[in-house]
Amino acid sequence: MQITDTTPVIIAAGQVVDRLGEGWRRLSPADLAAEAVRTALDGTGINNLASQVDQLMVMRTFVDSVPDRIKPLLAPFGCSDQFARSVANRCGMQDAKAIYATAGGQSPQQYVATACSEIANGRAEIIVLCGAEAIATMRAHQRSGETLNWSESPEGTSEDHGMGLEDQFVPALAAHKVVAPIDIYPMMEHKKRASRGMSRADYLAYLGDVLTPLADAARVNPFTMFENVPETQEIAAISGRNRVVGDPHLKLMVAKDGVNQSAAVVVMQYSKACELGLDQRAVFLTGFAEATEQNLLDRVDWSISPALRWTYASALSAAGMRTDEIDAFDIYSCFPVAVIEAMEALGLELGDERPVSLTGGLPFFGGPGNNYSMHGIASAVTAVQNGQYANVLVGALGGHMSKHAVGIYSRIPGAADPRAHEMRFEGAGNSRSLASEFSGSAVIETFVIKQLPEGSWLAALAINEAGERVIAASLLESGELNDLCVEGDPIGAKVLIEPAAENTHRVVGLA
Repeated sequence: MQITDTTPVIIAAGQVVDRLGEGWRRLSPADLAAEAVRTALDGTGINNLASQVDQLMVMRTFVDSVPDRIKPLLAPFGCSDQFARSVANRCGMQDAKAIYATAGGQSPQQYVATACSEIANGRAEIIVLCGAEAIATMRAHQRSGETLNWSESPEGTSEDHGMGLEDQFVPALAAHKVVAPIDIYPMMEHKKRASRGMSRADYLAYLGDVLTPLADAARVNPFTMFENVPETQEIAAISGRNRVVGDPHLKLMVAKDGVNQSAAVVVMQYSKACELGLDQRAVFLTGFAEATEQNLLDRVDWSISPALRWTYASALSAAGMRTDEIDAFDIYSCFPVAVIEAMEALGLELGDERPVSLTGGLPFFGGPGNNYSMHGIASAVTAVQNGQYANVLVGALGGHMSKHAVGIYSRIPGAADPRAHEMRFEGAGNSRSLASEFSGSAVIETFVIKQLPEGSWLAALAINEAGERVIAASLLESGELNDLCVEGDPIGAKVLIEPAAENTHRVVGLA
């Protein structure tokens, strides 16, 4: 593509980590985000660049991504009532438009594309994007009994794009005690395992192999939150440090939100970069695509995400590249199945020498809420600027593998406005209906076993003879069903299901 005056270019990136222990500064989320912004701006070597910024796009914090009734539990020391404006004011951007992003792990990549579109269309010359979490500091003070005051009402205004998490809570699953991602992703994981014809033991070992390259990357990343990154043999081994959190997931395999991390990137018009003498630092968003998956219970097959696969393919197409032309990846890694699904979409095999993560991923580098992929983007930009890699792909994901955004970063200009001719994901075209009341036999398609105070809780998705999906759950007691769930594999087993409380079903036993 031809470079024009308004072609958007990414000029700088900054990352910050505030580890517990020696040197811990106890920075608030707003302070952390502001420091990442200043780090990125200072990296340009241009004085007073903050005063020239037109827009500051701030990723939504975790505490602002939950209903108001839950906030006091997640913000015991308070929070800003205008987080984006709090960050802007700290950075000397009182005159900049402050935008607070929608929630979801896909948002950093989405908003980088939006920033490029704003710049390409002449609505801004310089846009900064950032985000932060300081959950580790919050929890440390809760444990110690020390207090903090993070409440503030900053001067000025901001534009709040809302949570955007309408599909995150699934009432029919919640009625069966399947509520959080740590409950839902194991169901996807087991379905992926079954699609590969693998035993539970073999699949657990395979997850360790999938995640080993991420741990290796985290171990050498100076911005990793955790000092004790596990070795290969630890990842898939059950231990005191590595308990089962939701079969088949062990603690070391899943995202860690107890972090103090922030990241920022600076995007500007190419003509502005030339004016400031920064054009040699230019990195382009060469390809971009985004898509939203079907609602969770409508999906026919929980082992795959057609929207994810379409997004990766479309981003490569927009960049005019093939997978073998990508030098490095940063694949979203909240749970292993997200990595595996992306690898399948890209045709990547275990043992590929190219990095699947530049950061180390959410389990080992850290999972700073909605802002994780800003770290992936910042790492990609820095790697391209340093000549370490020519083309880097960043895959971002939100919800229950629900929202996807993929960007390709390189020295090659792509479409000036990545949103001007966006292709639209049309969906799979089929769906699975949900039985509201059912009694009879059905075949388990996937499951999760949760540990509750009263015992082991089996929640299953099953398919009845009419082809409808049935959600059913029950406490596991001694007997054939318990033995199958503990020692065997419930997937494919025929079970008896009967109605329980309103809009719920229970698993009676094997049919």
